[in-house]
Amino acid sequence: MRPLLAALLGLLLCAAPASAGEQLLTLYSPPIDSLPYVHRTETVELKPDGKAAPAQPGSILGFQEMALVDSKRPDAKPLPVDKMMVHHFLYYAGGRVDPGPGGCLGGGFIAGRGEEHPNGRFDAAWPPEQRARYGIQNVMHDGSAPRWTLQTMVMNHYQRSKRFFVRTKVWYTTEPREPLYPITVGNCAHLMNGMAYDVPGGGAPGSTFSDRSTWTVPFNGRILGGGSHHHGGALNQTLRSVTCGRTLLDAKAYYGADDHPYNTIRPILHEPGPIANGTFRTLQGIPVTAGETLEREAVHSNAQLHVAAMGFWALHLVRDDTVTPCGPMPTDLREVTVPPVYDTAAPYVFDRLVPQLLAPRGRWRAFDGRRLEVGDQFFAKPRLTARVGQKLTWEFTGYEPHSVTVANGPRGFSSSYLGNTRGRYSFTPTVPGTYKLTCLIHPTTMSQTVKVKRT
Repeated sequence: MRPLLAALLGLLLCAAPASAGEQLLTLYSPPIDSLPYVHRTETVELKPDGKAAPAQPGSILGFQEMALVDSKRPDAKPLPVDKMMVHHFLYYAGGRVDPGPGGCLGGGFIAGRGEEHPNGRFDAAWPPEQRARYGIQNVMHDGSAPRWTLQTMVMNHYQRSKRFFVRTKVWYTTEPREPLYPITVGNCAHLMNGMAYDVPGGGAPGSTFSDRSTWTVPFNGRILGGGSHHHGGALNQTLRSVTCGRTLLDAKAYYGADDHPYNTIRPILHEPGPIANGTFRTLQGIPVTAGETLEREAVHSNAQLHVAAMGFWALHLVRDDTVTPCGPMPTDLREVTVPPVYDTAAPYVFDRLVPQLLAPRGRWRAFDGRRLEVGDQFFAKPRLTARVGQKLTWEFTGYEPHSVTVANGPRGFSSSYLGNTRGRYSFTPTVPGTYKLTCLIHPTTMSQTVKVKRT
């Protein structure tokens, strides 16, 4: 018996190194409940128990899938995007060893999915050659595996409440890897509004609106990949080296054809966004050096208003002290997410305005300068008249988060798209016309119309 046990133990010891190689983990969030026809942000914790987040310290080699499912069955299919549309997932693992510079979303950010990824698959963005060498460190200072946090914003188009799980498939290893740093490059001044900003609209056909920011490279290294998150009349987003006078990445926004679910989904809770935004990979890497200035420019159509627009880059950076200033661009840089079918005729979907889904009722009231209450499921004074130049101030008094957002009108504006439960938001209209307002979180049950006159 002892020789047999010794032989078995020997086999297990020999197999141990192999088990430390690349694994594909399937992880699930706790259940999340959504009311019908809402899109609100939920944040859940993912415990490092091997079921919600990796149990062992190691390295994240890549994300194969981020999907919504209503069951933990291994064969469960992702929920259709015309029923449960993902605006974004954001994954964080705070307190890790050497998280890197992080960027706008901080060093805890490790990955995300936006609406520009309708199928939730990322195989091409994490090639095996990269996974064999680099990984995002997933270890705390005490040697344990970190707890993850997941922020979700999902739009429920079912006519009932819906319970779902976020299924995440992660390539993982406990073997050593060179650190890879996820970095979000955008206008960090927008962070308090969830990285969102408003495109006011009202421009001539073909007019554009740009949101720009700069970022200083913290160390010598190489950019192995970049994904553009860009919506709200998005045209293209660039990342340019001011120091070297060259464009590093230029991401076009691709829109779905007329029959794509993003264009046919009803009710419209969010303006149709891109079905791809440009994701780039290079194993050679784009060389950048410490102190180099990079400029990001997100270009939007400005003919129509686009509220809660966004534009930022998610980059993957590795250290490399051998790079030289303004070294040659890689020869293997390529875009990996060009959709097989997309709309090629401008103006794409920029003229498809989001409707005001609830018509306000009651008598028209003239604005008297007092604060306008926004409570749970209501706007006080739902039909209001005002004059150009009058400062309108809304005050949030509810227990649930709400927003004051233009669904359609002569110009676009919005309070925090994440919603507020307290505080105030002000806007002074300079253009006359009818402003149809809604709450982004409760678009089918909350609305207000403001008619603005010149005198």
